[in-house]
Amino acid sequence: LVTNKLKIIGLIVYFAVLFAERLSAVILSPAHCNWNLDPKYYEAYLFTNGNLFNYVTFAVTILSLAAGLILSVKPLIGMVSKLFSSKEYPFKDNYRSIVIAAMVMLYGGMMHTSFTLAPLQFVAYGFLIAAMIVRTMEKCISDKDKRFSSIVSVVYLTLFSMTIPVCYISVELGGVTMFFYIVEFAAAFILIPLFGIMLYRFFTEGVTTFSFVYPLIMLVLSGLAVALKWSEEINFFVLIFVCLTVVFYLALGILAGKKAA
Repeated sequence: LVTNKLKIIGLIVYFAVLFAERLSAVILSPAHCNWNLDPKYYEAYLFTNGNLFNYVTFAVTILSLAAGLILSVKPLIGMVSKLFSSKEYPFKDNYRSIVIAAMVMLYGGMMHTSFTLAPLQFVAYGFLIAAMIVRTMEKCISDKDKRFSSIVSVVYLTLFSMTIPVCYISVELGGVTMFFYIVEFAAAFILIPLFGIMLYRFFTEGVTTFSFVYPLIMLVLSGLAVALKWSEEINFFVLIFVCLTVVFYLALGILAGKKAA
C-alpha cells in the first residue's frame, strides 16, 4: 500500500508540474519573443520572424498539453481518489493509459519554446523517475531473482530518457541547419514512443526490454543530431548521456536482459 501511494504521488506531481510549466510557456512565449529580438539567439521569434519549425514547436506544445490533459484526466482522478484511501490503486490495469498520457505530455516537454522553465521540467521528470524507483523496489521485494535486472532497468531507462534531444527553434534555416532540425525533430518524435514502450514494460513487469534495437536507434538519431551541430555548438548534455547509455547497455544491459529471460 505504501509503494502504491508513493507511485501515485510521483506520477501526479509529474503530470501537474510539467503541465503547469508547459502551460506557462504557451501563455508567455509570445510576449517573451518580443523581448528578445536579437537574431543571434536560438529562441526564435514566433510572431516576428517565424518559420515552419517555430510554428511546429509551438503547435506540438499546445497539442501535447490538450491531448495529455484529456488522456491523463481519468487515471489522475482514479489515483487521487485512492491517495487517501485504504484501497490500492489498480496500477496494473492502468499502466498503459498512464504511460501513453505521460509520453504525450513529454512531447510538449521536449519543445523548447522561447519561454521555458527548465528547472521545473527537471522536477517533473525527477518525480517520474522516483515512481520508477518505487516500481523497482516493489520488484526487488516480490521477485528476488530479478533484482539485478530491475535495478539495471531503472538506471538504463533514466539514461535513455536523457538522450532525447530538445527541439529548439531558430530564425536561420537552410542547408545543414535545415537537415539538423529535421533530424532533431525526428529523434524526439521517434525516441519518445520507444521510451514509452520500454517504460510500459518496466511498469508492468518490473523489468524493461534490453533489445539492442532501442539503443541502436537512439545512437543513430541523437548521435546525428549532436554531430550536425558539432562545428557550431556541441550539445554536451545529449552527447554525455548518449555515451553513458551505450556504455551502460553494453556493460550491464545485455547481462540484465539475459538474467531476466
